[in-house]
Amino acid sequence: MIPFEEAYRIVMESARQVDSEQVRLTESLHRVLAEDVASDMDMPPFNKSAMDGYACRREDLPGPLRVVEIIQAGYTPAQAIGAGCCAKIMTGAQVPAGADCVIMVEYTEALDDGRVRFTEKETAGHICARG
Repeated sequence: MIPFEEAYRIVMESARQVDSEQVRLTESLHRVLAEDVASDMDMPPFNKSAMDGYACRREDLPGPLRVVEIIQAGYTPAQAIGAGCCAKIMTGAQVPAGADCVIMVEYTEALDDGRVRFTEKETAGHICARG
């Protein structure tokens, strides 16, 4: 095996500058863009749920959570999420203010009083960030 410095020197001596060219999109497979591309709008335009589940505050897990609303994709949340609360949320729906995670519906238990409880020890955020 050769030392890193020698391998680096060999690679750098073999590298060459290439020109850019315009090609049709259908001919662009396995090519690299010559410059960065920036969008003139955020996509997604809001924090959205990556899962069906409950939008809540991570600090309130695993305690029972009171469901304050149901948020379907295409609807704007009407309420912020406060302590001990959550919103049932569908995939692609806008995450309400105050929520910092979406717990998957598969990892919840419905309680007799209408509240829900998270049944796992940890959860990923499951939120696609605006941008």
